[in-house]
Amino acid sequence: MNDLDAILRNMLNKTLYVALRKPRNLHRVSDALPRHIEWMLDAERHGDIFLSGPFMGEGQPGEHGGMTILRAPSLDGAQRLIAADPFIAEGVFDAEVKPWLLMEGSLTCTIRLSNQRASID
Repeated sequence: MNDLDAILRNMLNKTLYVALRKPRNLHRVSDALPRHIEWMLDAERHGDIFLSGPFMGEGQPGEHGGMTILRAPSLDGAQRLIAADPFIAEGVFDAEVKPWLLMEGSLTCTIRLSNQRASID
């Protein structure tokens, strides 16, 4: 085994799933938004959502689509999970789900209990 093999073997090697949302019928955003947020918060509480949010650009958040990184046991499981999002189920956005291998990066989290503040760098 060479040095590169050892380095790669010691990286995280965690499979997650990326759902790329593309606008389909943005006229329905305001109607579906409360159900979408409720669904997202519930999925986050259950540990199904790792990270999620809209892409930014000119115009309103979401006009350029968005991305959700899911924790799921399989691609099929991730596709079923994102299909239950009201934004997808009600045709506001389409979603393409791709497996993603998380290898490297860093995350710093600060939680201050005295004032209920948290930050992620």
